[in-house]
Amino acid sequence: MENIETKELKTAFYATFSQGFFATLTFSMFMVNSPILFDLIDMTKIEFSIGFILFGIFNVITNQLTTRFLLPKIGSTNCLIIARFLYAFIPFSVFYFSSYNFFIFISMLWGISIGIQAPNIFTQVAIIEEKMKKILNPLFKSSFNFGFLFGAGISSLCLGFKINPIYTIFFTGSLVFLSTLSMFFFGLKKKYDVINNNPKFVIPNYKIILLASVNMFIIAFMGIIIQWSPLWLVTDLAAPIFLVGSIVIFFNLGEIISNMFASKLITKLGEVIVGPCFAMVGSTILFISIFSQNILIIFFSITIFGFLISNVMPIVFRQAVKYSNNPIPVTISHVSSIAFLGAIFGPALVGISAQNYGLTFNMYLLCIMMFKISLLMFFIMHKSKNNEGELIKTLKL
Repeated sequence: MENIETKELKTAFYATFSQGFFATLTFSMFMVNSPILFDLIDMTKIEFSIGFILFGIFNVITNQLTTRFLLPKIGSTNCLIIARFLYAFIPFSVFYFSSYNFFIFISMLWGISIGIQAPNIFTQVAIIEEKMKKILNPLFKSSFNFGFLFGAGISSLCLGFKINPIYTIFFTGSLVFLSTLSMFFFGLKKKYDVINNNPKFVIPNYKIILLASVNMFIIAFMGIIIQWSPLWLVTDLAAPIFLVGSIVIFFNLGEIISNMFASKLITKLGEVIVGPCFAMVGSTILFISIFSQNILIIFFSITIFGFLISNVMPIVFRQAVKYSNNPIPVTISHVSSIAFLGAIFGPALVGISAQNYGLTFNMYLLCIMMFKISLLMFFIMHKSKNNEGELIKTLKL
């Protein structure tokens, strides 16, 4: 029979899961409708990228300030409530005002809201995982994938029925806004938060920086897929408009399946295999499929790619908490701050490169870079594993 603490932690995990779902649902619906936004405000790929550079910059700054000042004062759940209030109507407001200057302003506000959310959401999962003694990070990661999947699916369906995106995103924004009430009642209670009475800035050790760099590239790759694949399908692969969100859907479908089996896979095969080794195989498969320029083959390959890279990010968070000497919120802040730098340079570089070389070239490049960063992660984890083995031998002697 479950005790009160276990029930509270389980309920809190579902509430935190919903936070990840609604954040990516909102973002996904915005990105799938972005080809229409291009026509509405007549912007170039580079101008679009500038918005996401500012999103990334404000995200990273807010991330650090939140961990050191906002989180200790009001608690992680209240931070998540503020974040959801802020981003609920952002996509609607961009389409409603249809102004490039407003798009730039709202990109900064979006960066602030996710900067408040990111360290708190991952901190809560780490706390719940540690107290319940279960592998929950991969399962939590699927909340993002469900959000991307539903957002892309709903938007594509509505576009197929020629429903104006402004109605779709207003209805969704209203739902997200009202759902914030659930966090008041079911979110992680403040008594479980890790107290940090010394919120000064500390420099992470080299291993945390290396691990966070892996997540930086993962977020960059996810940003590229979510931000640019709808446009890639329409411009380079000549797909009909109702298929515009298909790559986002299939990629996240693969990730969801992987996250659901992550605990068993990690227990049976180990984090080194399920993380970097799987990712290298997935990158190779996607790279080969792009040569075909066949939409069906690419859809199948992107699903496999999603399945094989899905657990890299949660494994990085687990490894970082394991090897850090700092409190969990500080460690998570370091990892998420460095990771979200990927949101600055990833999609932005593609926007600049796409002007000269096209989006297909950048999809090839994505596969190559994913393979290389997975190889780096393999060496980091393999070296750590060997060091642990040597330490155990020494203690036995």
